[in-house]
Amino acid sequence: MDRYRLVIPVTLALLGIAAPVEAEQKAPCPDEVGCIWDKTDFRGKKGQVPPSGCIDARIRSAANNTDGALEFFMGAGCYGVRVETLQPGQAAADLKAGSAAGDCTVGPADPCSDQPAETPETPSPDE
Repeated sequence: MDRYRLVIPVTLALLGIAAPVEAEQKAPCPDEVGCIWDKTDFRGKKGQVPPSGCIDARIRSAANNTDGALEFFMGAGCYGVRVETLQPGQAAADLKAGSAAGDCTVGPADPCSDQPAETPETPSPDE
């Protein structure tokens, strides 16, 4: 009987220690912000995805606490191969991306297209 008196408090103490560790592994990202980290599991250097435009960075995990989708791309410049789209409230603990964008509709060119921005054609001197 004495053994059970010791086992129950020890078990409860271990459960109390395990709960905060799990909470720490959730993405610590403020409301209305898209966060990125340079290591998996929301560790390492932390940055923010701009509300419009693109951020070039080594992205290994991310969380989306904005009200729009975040797009992640293999290379720099937010174009080319998309590797992930995070909807509002989603997070990715293991991601491999080189750039990220918030609102892809802002600006004269779509920074989230699958191709690099085209340069305008120069009119020929005969025209």
